[in-house]
Amino acid sequence: MGDPTKRETECWSSAARQVFCGVVVSAAMLEVGAVVAWPVVLPGLQRDNDTSLVVTDDDVKWLVSSTGIVGMVANFFAGSIMELVGPRLLLTVVLLPSTVSWLLQALTPSLTLLYIGRVSVSLIASFITTLTSPLMAELFEPRLRGRLCCLPEIFVAIGLLAVYVLAHNFSWQVVTCLCAAPLLPLFFLTMLVPESPFWLVRHGRLQEAEAALHTLRGFRRSVRTEELPNIRNSIQDYPQTTIFEQMKQFGVVHHYRPLILLLGIFILRELGGQYAVFSYTLYLFNRTGVSLDSYTCTILVGVVRLVSTIISSSLLDRVGRRPCLIGACLTCAVAAGVGGTFVLLEEVAGSASWVPLASVLVFVSAYGLGIGPVPWVLLGELLPTPVRSLGTSVCTFSYAVMQFTVGYVFPELLLAVGVGGALLVFGAVKMILTVVLWLFLPETRGQSLHELQDAFNPSLPNHPLVDVATNHILVDDVTSSTGELED
Repeated sequence: MGDPTKRETECWSSAARQVFCGVVVSAAMLEVGAVVAWPVVLPGLQRDNDTSLVVTDDDVKWLVSSTGIVGMVANFFAGSIMELVGPRLLLTVVLLPSTVSWLLQALTPSLTLLYIGRVSVSLIASFITTLTSPLMAELFEPRLRGRLCCLPEIFVAIGLLAVYVLAHNFSWQVVTCLCAAPLLPLFFLTMLVPESPFWLVRHGRLQEAEAALHTLRGFRRSVRTEELPNIRNSIQDYPQTTIFEQMKQFGVVHHYRPLILLLGIFILRELGGQYAVFSYTLYLFNRTGVSLDSYTCTILVGVVRLVSTIISSSLLDRVGRRPCLIGACLTCAVAAGVGGTFVLLEEVAGSASWVPLASVLVFVSAYGLGIGPVPWVLLGELLPTPVRSLGTSVCTFSYAVMQFTVGYVFPELLLAVGVGGALLVFGAVKMILTVVLWLFLPETRGQSLHELQDAFNPSLPNHPLVDVATNHILVDDVTSSTGELED
């Protein structure tokens, strides 16, 4: 069996390698957090008498919702480009122009260039969002995947909080310039991360795939005798080739079922209002009449989201994806319902209280604990290999459509029904999502991607991971402990 001390050392070395790669890949999501939070500088820009830029309320709507418009276009091509050049290489390539785009947005002399800069950073954020989840899922062992696949959402929360804090202390130009600061170092760090072994095997580059696995796992025999053969068998049994062939694969029942489920999750997730809460944060608190300064409330939102997202990284492999997501959705529904009701009552009574702020913070904490990270983890786990690239693009496209819809419609919704009515709408959508998850979401904790291929296959009654209708687990749970390492 070998020396236990040596095996434990190898285990820690393997984990450290994967953690490093996970941190580097996930840190690119700082871009996404900055893009989502950047509208917090717009009130300051509208008040700035030292600039020639005139930003109207209509401009605010378009600048906020442009992220969704760009995402709709980008996600038509992101999956194809990712499959053509490799997800890790694509990640490296997009980081450099993002730096230039932020600087253009900050130093622009005209509103047109401000829009161009905003569109550019949104385009790059869409590419990063599309490729991060499948890349993370294909880099890590099942025992680490739950924790490490939460890292992207943690870095989104860090980017969000950083912009909120900077906007409270600096001008909009300085904040926008500082958004570019981490991207150049990340450009070089991503070169140390190996390409996805799954992508390398799909393209017949077996020696490079083995080298990538050794970079991630260390030089242990099980890479050649177990993991690489498992990846090859997975690719051979479920090949992922051209986009047209992937479209044909969507006709297979256990390929389109997880896609439909994930589409429902992402659509209802966005209609539940989190993009409005995080992008219109300052405007939202200005209208609720809370006693605290709106910037302070905004920073509290960023802190709560970051802390709750960090906590979720330790819960997913202990509690499971399904309980975390269902519990978080139900909590969001209750928090939005209570907050909306109190805001409506306060509008009638003409008074203000702490309840709306508390409700929003509970909503945000539940988002960080489940609704934020878990769908992206499921995106990498539930989509089978034959449709993973195209399926990821389809899901992120629907995410972008809903993001645009919420970003553009939210100000009109506020005018029509007020903050209280908007929160009640968001709470109702979250309740619908809770029911959908309860009925159809399987548990994926501790399962390898190879084992998850047939999770929705009705023709294999003795082998699927769950009965989707009852969520009854039919296979033994795979431990998430360190496990056996071969000498």
